[in-house]
Amino acid sequence: MSNKIILPFPIVGSGLIPPFSRDNNLSFFKKFCEEIKSRLWRVKKPRFKLYETEDFLKAFVYSEICGISIRHASETLNKYYLRKRRGRIKVFSDGRKRRMIPHQTDVNKFLRRIGLNRARNILRACLDDQLKEALQTSVISRKVDVLIDFTEHPYYGKREDKMIKGTTRQKGTNKMRHYLGFSVFSKNTHLFAGLEHVAKNQSRVPLVINFVEYLFDKGFKVGFVIIDREFYRAEILDEIKGMGGNVLIPAKDNKKIKNFKEDYLKGKAGRIREYLFSSALGAKHRFFQKVFLVFDAKKKLSLLDIKRQFQRGELSLKDASENIYAIMTTEKPKRKNNSWASRRSKHYKKRWFIESGFRDLNRTGPRWKSTYDNVRYLDLLARMLLYNSWKMNHILLKKHKKNNLKNHDWTQYENQCFLANQFLAVEKKLI
Repeated sequence: MSNKIILPFPIVGSGLIPPFSRDNNLSFFKKFCEEIKSRLWRVKKPRFKLYETEDFLKAFVYSEICGISIRHASETLNKYYLRKRRGRIKVFSDGRKRRMIPHQTDVNKFLRRIGLNRARNILRACLDDQLKEALQTSVISRKVDVLIDFTEHPYYGKREDKMIKGTTRQKGTNKMRHYLGFSVFSKNTHLFAGLEHVAKNQSRVPLVINFVEYLFDKGFKVGFVIIDREFYRAEILDEIKGMGGNVLIPAKDNKKIKNFKEDYLKGKAGRIREYLFSSALGAKHRFFQKVFLVFDAKKKLSLLDIKRQFQRGELSLKDASENIYAIMTTEKPKRKNNSWASRRSKHYKKRWFIESGFRDLNRTGPRWKSTYDNVRYLDLLARMLLYNSWKMNHILLKKHKKNNLKNHDWTQYENQCFLANQFLAVEKKLI
């Protein structure tokens, strides 16, 4: 990526915060660097060190912003600093000039010093700071929906341990890293809020419950926790309902659910059914939770049309049932059942925001090939910070509509170009 990036329209006065103020658009990366430095001050430093901690982080941060490799970012920044620096530069006997930014191998060694537990704490602090900023700028409100889903990252190495799981859904490998992502949805804005690297045979139930409890402790009002069938546990529903939240989750198509579908198609019951959801009979601790099933049609079909076609004999019972799915919720229905059911069915579709969010994270830049779990975790953290920055800047631009901004949609690429310019502008002042 070129250092001189031409933006599609002027940024000055557009609603984005000036770059040199305390709360600038790179404040989330400043927080990221501060958290890393605060956790590495006890680490023993080399006696004759050439670089400061900031030098390693500059190469990492710039590579994430521009979506390029650390090697490319290191070389680009090194040339930039040598060109801008005043005074004589030391030249070695073989013609090489003294570097201003460490090489890729040194940056990778530095990042490996940050263990996975430290990386988790850094992620929690950085995302909390970003959510706080989103609240202060009214990008989101205190009332949020929580979206939870898994994402897989293929692994092509030779490791065989609990952090590497098996998979059949990746090309060229049967191994993967499994991540559990958490995000919040408020005021039509989606922001990432947490990430866990899930080990083999690790229960996901405590991770979900702890995160929702954490949001309540932070003062958020959780409306719905929207999850997929992978979290089909009565314990999760019971715990979240006990905290004051509600759950939206698709129901598994067991025999009882199939009978409910048939009753609806035959006109014996309505679109909403009450259901007692419980743990398995052999579970050590059994949980029970009263839920309500809401039926909806698949593939953009009409639920009422499916029912009418079945009753006219145009669809068999099997085909009609296969075109209907059930959503399970802990919320009690309101007065107008049909409109409430339609709203809840539509509300569940917000879950796709986190899936599209994971795809956006992958588009930020090429996937890393590092075999170290902590380095890959830090890479994902940086991408989440960039994603949240993009979404927040997009809202800020919308709030400050100028004549040349009315019909412009702030893209992920434009946001990264803007941040790259901000980064170089700040560094130019410091050289």
